[in-house]
Amino acid sequence: MNCCICGHLCRLEEKYDRTPHMLMSAFDADRLKLRDIEIYQCEQCGHGQMPAQISEEYYDDYAMGSFWGASFRRVREQQIERLGKWAPARKRFLDIGCGVGHYLALAKNHFEDLQGVEPSATSVAAARERGFSVIHDYFHGELPFADGFDVITIIEVLEHLEDPAALVEQAARLLNDNGVMLVEVPNGQRIMQNRLYYNLCTDHIQYFSPYSLSVMANRVGLTVICAQESDNPNLLELYVRQVPKPRLTFKAKRDSAFDHLIAHLPASAKVAAWGAGAEAMCFLAMLEGKVPVVCLFDTDPGKHGHTLAGIPIMKPTPEEVNQFEAIIIFANAHEAQIRSQLDELGYVGTALSFEA
Repeated sequence: MNCCICGHLCRLEEKYDRTPHMLMSAFDADRLKLRDIEIYQCEQCGHGQMPAQISEEYYDDYAMGSFWGASFRRVREQQIERLGKWAPARKRFLDIGCGVGHYLALAKNHFEDLQGVEPSATSVAAARERGFSVIHDYFHGELPFADGFDVITIIEVLEHLEDPAALVEQAARLLNDNGVMLVEVPNGQRIMQNRLYYNLCTDHIQYFSPYSLSVMANRVGLTVICAQESDNPNLLELYVRQVPKPRLTFKAKRDSAFDHLIAHLPASAKVAAWGAGAEAMCFLAMLEGKVPVVCLFDTDPGKHGHTLAGIPIMKPTPEEVNQFEAIIIFANAHEAQIRSQLDELGYVGTALSFEA
């Protein structure tokens, strides 16, 4: 088995018998369902996992976590306070796996627009009765939202999924620039290290550590704020931010502009350019040895009859401009005006600029 977090090989840690299976099925039943399990641990990131034994249909009527004790509530109140401080804005909030809406109820005093996603039809109905906007969905494919969110929470969801990183990656696409995401999971590191056999069940197939949570976040392009035990040692918290991608370097932007020009330049065209100012020198340096520019057109009479880097500067006339199959516009700031002038001159060739 390969690790679902980092992709490296997992070793079989232990075969374990008589594990509670499908916890919800034990309520109002005469006996427990039990299964034998295999517990694997990644040799690279230390993540623990086991093969899935439960189908998605089981979660159609799932209701675990519909009650919060006092300690859980305190932890989540502290989380909401942090999210409110760290969020770029207190507007749009999404809770993935929102259950009956407890987390949304805490968030409504801090954020304006609350949304939830939940696979359990029973929980969706309960959350909607409380007045929350909740979509019934099992997190397949793209999450069904057109607009981004300032904060996204995924509370005690990932431990149930075969591919938790896929859901985090989907959620990351919905985060606004500098948006914050909180992931909360059971403390798998504590379970694995202390052999907490009473915390094993087939409902939970992922056993995270702060490190494996961080690895997962980094792999999907998120910046880790912190990964830690919460004030409740049975829980781990991962806070991440969607840091805007860095701008292109000057060289990358220049190379992209050149590629755009070449892609639209007619083959073997006789080429002139329009504009003999300071920008022209930068463009000529970029084109040197690659695209021969025969002359430069400019409307400034003071430049006519002179040369720039050995290239003659000429007054644009219908006869002169139509000697060229392509004219590259060097004077970026005046592109619209130059195109209009070329139309007035009856130019029939191709006018090109460096930007798409």
